[in-house]
Amino acid sequence: MQTIKTAAIVVLMLTVLYGGYVSLTTPPEPLPDEIEEILVIEDAGSGAFGTDEAVATGLQLDEPPAGVLSPPQDALVAESAGGLAASPAVTPHRPSAAATAPAPTFSPPGTFGSSFADLPPKLEPSVEHEAAVASNITKLPAVEPGASSVTPGPVDSYASTPGEFRMPDPSDAASTFDPSRGSAFNSDGTGFTMTDESPGTATGSLGGKPEPRENRGLINAFATADAMFAKGQLKEALATLSVFYGMPDLSDDQRRQLLSRLDPLAREVIYSRRHLLEPPHRVTASEDLVEIAIENDVPPQLLANINGVEDPVMVLPGTELKMVRGPFRAEVDLTSQQLTLFLGDLYAGRFEIAVGNDPAPTPGTYTVQEKQTSHVFYDRSGVPIPAGSPDNPYGKMWLDLGGQISIHGSPNTVQPTKNGCISVAGDYADDVYGILSQGSSVTIRR
Repeated sequence: MQTIKTAAIVVLMLTVLYGGYVSLTTPPEPLPDEIEEILVIEDAGSGAFGTDEAVATGLQLDEPPAGVLSPPQDALVAESAGGLAASPAVTPHRPSAAATAPAPTFSPPGTFGSSFADLPPKLEPSVEHEAAVASNITKLPAVEPGASSVTPGPVDSYASTPGEFRMPDPSDAASTFDPSRGSAFNSDGTGFTMTDESPGTATGSLGGKPEPRENRGLINAFATADAMFAKGQLKEALATLSVFYGMPDLSDDQRRQLLSRLDPLAREVIYSRRHLLEPPHRVTASEDLVEIAIENDVPPQLLANINGVEDPVMVLPGTELKMVRGPFRAEVDLTSQQLTLFLGDLYAGRFEIAVGNDPAPTPGTYTVQEKQTSHVFYDRSGVPIPAGSPDNPYGKMWLDLGGQISIHGSPNTVQPTKNGCISVAGDYADDVYGILSQGSSVTIRR
């Protein structure tokens, strides 16, 4: 069985090899007579088109030689049957002078089997043909006889910008200025001058005495804060006016009106027992007032004073406390000799101070590093003056700001002292001590 399979495979391979040999050795069939006429066979055996022929796939001579008929270009059509294109043909080879060209036959466009050879010859255009073609061409509108022509000029013919700029003459402007709509320029050429002052606080001259101009922002703030106060919105009214506290160039009357509103608002919003800053805090059985104060960055003495608590440790569970969330900060103005307290952006009161030179305070930003109710004072010669002595300028309060700079009390209960550094009257020392905590920021400026 295996021998029969092997013999069959050998016979099949021999058959394939014989067929290939026959295909390679059999000469090609001769070309038809009509194809040989259009080809020129060179001696080397390669076929080429003559120099007077053109391929029918788009190439055409500009001027056809005598005796050659060029097909019209608009007669190229596609076969409609089956979507096949018409078979391309080659332009007939130019015959000799003795030969006569046979009359070509024509098949209607779209007829199956038509070719370029079947298209009608291109004849000389007649007058009727030119008229028919001209009737199908869209013409541009005729140009009006009176229309002006545009001739571009050279690049350097465009107008150029003047190279120098001249300032307007104030005298010329004054001569054409309407006095009913403003003020004319002064004879010396000066007029209104801008200043670096705020429009609401710029000063003018009235009777030789500088007078502050109307501050519309402050006037509007007064009206807004008064309306808020009437509605019981005391915290909002305090916030509205607090931003104007440090505004420079306020007149004495404007500052008086501002402070007449700020002081009672701060006293009611911050230091009364009304819950105007935070919701009330209900004390639990596991906490006391000291822990609550430390968590809110305020001294325990402050919460005790506000809430009327005599013993901060013995606060009954369930007690509602007025809450103040700190810390407070202070601004010391050495020129006006005032210490102003702030709770965030809210004005929180002010105290008169006295500025000493032992040591003299230096402008800058400091932090309260230590607090004491009594502190030994050392004079310039290094002699210590014990706390509680009438000669000790620190009184009953000493806040260390670092660098030997401090805020302290005074041995005088109603007057600050010029001895020491920054002094507050003795009656107010307890308040400052109970408001500023260790870590509070203090800014000193002139």
